[in-house]
Amino acid sequence: MTSLNILYVDDDDTHRSMVAEAIEFAGHTVTQAATATAALDLMRQATYDCIVTDYWMPDITGATVAREARVLHPGATVCVVSGHDKNDMAGLPPGTLLMTKPFNVPLLLDVLTPR
Repeated sequence: MTSLNILYVDDDDTHRSMVAEAIEFAGHTVTQAATATAALDLMRQATYDCIVTDYWMPDITGATVAREARVLHPGATVCVVSGHDKNDMAGLPPGTLLMTKPFNVPLLLDVLTPR
């Protein structure tokens, strides 16, 4: 199994910590960001194989995170997770994966793993 370097962005502290812990338990490295602004800063400072972001956050939507991820990390897998209907998520760049909350971590990892 290839170990991935994953940026996980979610303003829900409990959910973010729980998912990050499960991803780390599976053997991957996870950097957590509580805001989209923090995620944008982190993406400018480090390289990630995968960027997973919530869509609805207080400061900036996950669409902005996904668009910036495509520019800064063109080879990365970008996934937006949300408990809302996909029709409510505007501005996602082409090729962005979508997952509905709640989701299970093994499925997320399967989606993120390069083939």
